[in-house]
Amino acid sequence: KDYRIVPWCARCGTGLSSHELAQGYLDVKDLSVTAKFKIVGFDNAYFLAWTTTPWTLPGNVALAVGADIEYVEIKVGEEILVLAKERLSVIADPYEIIATHKGSEMVGMKYEPLYPFFSELAASSQSLDTAFKVYVADFVTTEDGTGIVHTAVMYGADDFALGTLLGLPKFHVVKEDGHFLDGMDFLSARFVKDEEVAIDIIKDLAHRGNKKKKEKYE
Repeated sequence: KDYRIVPWCARCGTGLSSHELAQGYLDVKDLSVTAKFKIVGFDNAYFLAWTTTPWTLPGNVALAVGADIEYVEIKVGEEILVLAKERLSVIADPYEIIATHKGSEMVGMKYEPLYPFFSELAASSQSLDTAFKVYVADFVTTEDGTGIVHTAVMYGADDFALGTLLGLPKFHVVKEDGHFLDGMDFLSARFVKDEEVAIDIIKDLAHRGNKKKKEKYE
């Protein structure tokens, strides 16, 4: 037995077919955020990962990179930031490139989770030995974002396939009605697609120094 990724109606509490989903298709503008994931073992050093779904960040279990993509370490003020060289255009601040390396060289590096909720809720039922590390994935591109992909195994088809391949923990932080689980501080029992949720997550990241950039994305 295992989970699988399907379009989901939180109102009805049931899966939807791709045909049903297409009937309600709309172009929308969502808040996107570039988050800073603190690298374990280094002072003021962060992986930059971009997402158009801030509500999935509490469910993050890994970061994905492209094996042959060239990544740079740049110095911005007192911080070291890591992203794909081809995506340096997302950095508005003055920076200095201090190192370059392939994504394959970053595999296994550890980072601090943005939120404690996943670890606290899943720890009693699942091993977290494989979580919160960098892995290679073939779906990573440099067409948008930072070239580093935030991976929430339970909330995306590519993420789930990677999680199954690597043995990442599979644990929900969202109930079938689309509301966060209890025990998640300011997110407890809130509906994930409420725009205020994305705003509050981004504000919280900014307050703790884990937000690099936010923007509307269509």
